[in-house]
Amino acid sequence: MSAPTIGIDHAAAELFTGYGTEAAVVRMTSDMLTIRLVLLRALITEVTAHHPEIDDAAGLSDAYRVLTELEESHPGAVEALLAYPHTGVWLGRVLQRLRNGSDDREPTPLWADCGYLGWLAAAAVVTNLPSGSMRVVVRNGEVMLPGVGMARVGSAGDYGHCMLNWGDGAIRIVADGSAPISVASPADESDPAWLPLRRLHGGNGEPEVVLDDLDPFRDLPSGTAPRLTTDEFHTWREDFAQAWHVLQRDFPGYLTPMRACLRLLTPLTARPAAATVGHTAFSGTGCVYTTAPKDSCEMAVSLIHEIQHSKLAMLADQVLIVDPDPTCRFYAPWRDDPRPILGLLHGIYAFFGVTDFWRVHRHADCHRSTRAHIEFERGRTQLATAMEEASGSGLLTESGEEFLSALTAGVRPWADEDVPAEARDAVAEILVAHRTSWQVRNRTSDDAELAELAELWVARAEPPAELPSIRYVDQETIPDRHRDLHIPVRLRMHDPAAASSVAPAELPRGTRAHLAGEPAEAVELYALELRVDPLLPQLWAGLASSLPELFPDNDFGVLNDRAEVAARLYQRLLSDGTETDVVELVRWLSDRPRTDI
Repeated sequence: MSAPTIGIDHAAAELFTGYGTEAAVVRMTSDMLTIRLVLLRALITEVTAHHPEIDDAAGLSDAYRVLTELEESHPGAVEALLAYPHTGVWLGRVLQRLRNGSDDREPTPLWADCGYLGWLAAAAVVTNLPSGSMRVVVRNGEVMLPGVGMARVGSAGDYGHCMLNWGDGAIRIVADGSAPISVASPADESDPAWLPLRRLHGGNGEPEVVLDDLDPFRDLPSGTAPRLTTDEFHTWREDFAQAWHVLQRDFPGYLTPMRACLRLLTPLTARPAAATVGHTAFSGTGCVYTTAPKDSCEMAVSLIHEIQHSKLAMLADQVLIVDPDPTCRFYAPWRDDPRPILGLLHGIYAFFGVTDFWRVHRHADCHRSTRAHIEFERGRTQLATAMEEASGSGLLTESGEEFLSALTAGVRPWADEDVPAEARDAVAEILVAHRTSWQVRNRTSDDAELAELAELWVARAEPPAELPSIRYVDQETIPDRHRDLHIPVRLRMHDPAAASSVAPAELPRGTRAHLAGEPAEAVELYALELRVDPLLPQLWAGLASSLPELFPDNDFGVLNDRAEVAARLYQRLLSDGTETDVVELVRWLSDRPRTDI
């Protein structure tokens, strides 16, 4: 890695724009390495001082010495391994295990996890020194050389040590009780016990990206992910090359910093999933985790999305943009759960890139469709909502205000872009439905205040200007049936008949009628279903979409700003045995002076 040539303030300002330069990423990465070195030395100090048996079994001190000696002759190689995304994930895990102080619930011994540093050192010497040997840890029957490949030297549950020998490019691994593993080069696949990591290329002169489907310190939500077959790898390689071409042609502002940031691509599935899923490990920036893309364009937008997260993760580690506040209470229009302020900013930064992709690519031949216009319109509207939420949070520092101001300036010209009316109408409905369901899912009110409101309703008195105060529900208490806020309203804009045919069987009957363009039937069915489950978020979202269509001259605004009050009050009235027309209740709550949020 070349030395950074710009200061931290300049680097931050470059990244505040939503894009950034290669020099800015290099500067952030350099400072990230300093943080990792501090954490690594803290780990070694803790282990050598208080757990010498772990140091001996893991070979921590020996591995650190190997890396220190190698740094004198190959400093770039050691920097690259310290910057390796999984190094950050590994450091976070072992330090957490040390802080917890108990190994009882962990299937893997702590010393075996600490052996990853020896694997990093082994990877460094194998690729940079002509020959040598080294004792390394066997963890769960495996020896991983990060960025190189994996040797399966035993069975699952096997922990111990083996000897690694290398020379003239060849690798030989010898473990007690197992046949030696020998390959002529790290890329050699002749021995089935040796699994090389494969590479992705964006084209001539472009940096190489490792496709990592092996490392045990990948940050996998499910704990496992597949090793790709040769044919599956070829598909990924082709999609990546084509995606890189799309980025070169249409999105240089994202590709330029991506060249300095992207090191690994980790598949979460071998084949395309029903919906693309991806994530970034904030302690392992530079690795994109994603399900198999349906096409190269989907891979391109996934790369933009996740590298935005990587850039902001490095930025937020080194520049204070928010006051510390882990409380989850902010509305992010692309999430079903409340977010902390930093999570909200991450969403804004990531969807800045995603929306920009659709802004440009909706005019491309491969995506010239209503769906592409909807993606852009939805993105720019969601960003406006989220940016207003962040701006009013009171938690942005001076740097955070500059950050949000720069992003807002970047988004402002997008408001002048033309979008077909049918896409605008679809997005308006989608966003109202989502906000309504989000409020019902995540918010509640004080019981005493709801009781007072119920008394007013029974007396048919005027509704109060101030509705009951907001409290956020414990996410652990939300029933599974209330968690999936799937709102298929967008399908209606393409083909109502097709929307009904592909809708899942468990879809509310009211939603089926809504998708079929029958608002009166939809409202009637929603009302019936709410009597069974008065807190089901999808039903309230359906009402928020159907009622204005059925009664265009009526006000149902409470479903847009305080839907949880309507839901909790309706639930209380039902439990009290008070016969209530849900449509009339919503009208009553909406017919009040708007002095609250």
